[in-house]
Amino acid sequence: MNKDDFSCDALVIGTGLGASSFTYGLAKRGKDVVVIEQGDYFRPPSPDLAPLHNFNFANLAIVGGLSKSYGAAMYRLRERDFQPIEMERGPTPGWPISYADLEPFYGEAERLFKVHGSSEHEIAEPPRSTPWPYPPIEHQGPAADLVRRLREKADMSVSYVPLGKDYDPANGGACVLCRHCDGYWCPRDAKMDAEVAALRPAVATGRVRVMTHTECLRILTSPDGRRATGALLRRDGREFTVHASIVGLGCGLRGTPILLYRSRTSAQPNGLGNGGGALGRYWSAHTAGWVFAMSPFVQRQKFHQKTFAMNGWYEHSSDWPYPTGIVQSACYIEPTGISRRFRYFAQAILAHSLHTFVMNEAVSSRETGFALSDNEAKTIAPPLENVKSFARLRRLTIQMYRAAGYPAISPPLKPTSYHSTGTARMGRDPNTSVCDERCQVHDVAGLHVVDSTVLPSSGCLNSGLTVAANALRAAALA
Repeated sequence: MNKDDFSCDALVIGTGLGASSFTYGLAKRGKDVVVIEQGDYFRPPSPDLAPLHNFNFANLAIVGGLSKSYGAAMYRLRERDFQPIEMERGPTPGWPISYADLEPFYGEAERLFKVHGSSEHEIAEPPRSTPWPYPPIEHQGPAADLVRRLREKADMSVSYVPLGKDYDPANGGACVLCRHCDGYWCPRDAKMDAEVAALRPAVATGRVRVMTHTECLRILTSPDGRRATGALLRRDGREFTVHASIVGLGCGLRGTPILLYRSRTSAQPNGLGNGGGALGRYWSAHTAGWVFAMSPFVQRQKFHQKTFAMNGWYEHSSDWPYPTGIVQSACYIEPTGISRRFRYFAQAILAHSLHTFVMNEAVSSRETGFALSDNEAKTIAPPLENVKSFARLRRLTIQMYRAAGYPAISPPLKPTSYHSTGTARMGRDPNTSVCDERCQVHDVAGLHVVDSTVLPSSGCLNSGLTVAANALRAAALA
């Protein structure tokens, strides 16, 4: 036996929203947990309190993962999102669990991530058994004017964006409502990301040890391949084994299926949970683009604008048989990464507009996803975009802003995929899924996928709260 080997109750690979929430859930239930992170804690290059944007979080392994730069919009999916929905490009798959199964854990996640929100003006919000833990963050300055005009002149139902922030000015909350969040690291730890909201409280229980600069080489199983027994790890050039009866995976869109494939055994020669060939497949996501409500010199006020959303087109309507999508405000966008040719034009738009994005669901199929090797996931096909529905969403949004008295611009950029799910999805049929309804990998007891890859579909709202709630549920059932 290697002198570096040791045992614990549970081993968690990753520190993103799902992995950190799973860790918290296990620690709260008395489990001793070891958390593995390939990277390190993020250390800013300067000690000031300026939010950091020019930092490529997406390509860097850090504690907290992509949540260190997310916008902290924490939505519950609608009840209908858990059922098959007919889309322009085909139906969504439906989930093996219902909204009711996840609802108590939504409430727990809202409390953990300090979600500020309100049901006022919200359309088709699902039922809740607990109240919002914090009141909504009110619309600020020009955003408040826009909301008023949308309601009065465009007859729109404008709701609050539920936000995970340490905002409590009366009691010393860290958030000062600066103009940044989306794409930024918060120097005040005011944004409730995976590390701040879930991992730190988990460590504070005294039951959690975080090992940075540590790579997981493979998941280990019993001789018959039917139970997880731990993992083979590498740190500082030395390989060692951690023995655990519970193993949680939260390595991301490509990383999770790669690790499951690399951990294949004679009992599961195509990868753990891949008996039916679903591993790395059924990739779904959100399709997103920008619409700017123009207002001269509006950004000189440096206000926080990520507080309002319009979800009235979430489902099908009498004149369109498919879900159309949502409109959501964004924080101020810096004109970085833009070619010199278009930079002046972009700067002019950004300085004289309120920034919003439009988003709808891109659906999965057997072909959407990746071809896996031990260290790589090559794209076979991206999620199927609902092109006509997305074009309709852009058009309706522009018309809405014009009705409210704002000229609107939607740059004809190629839509971007966000909030990916599905490459190790849960389901009842092992031929079309990797995990069961408890997020446990088919035929491997004790092995759980706890990040966004286990979600069967994306719905049409930000996925963060659903990832956290689902991971808390998985911890309760582990």
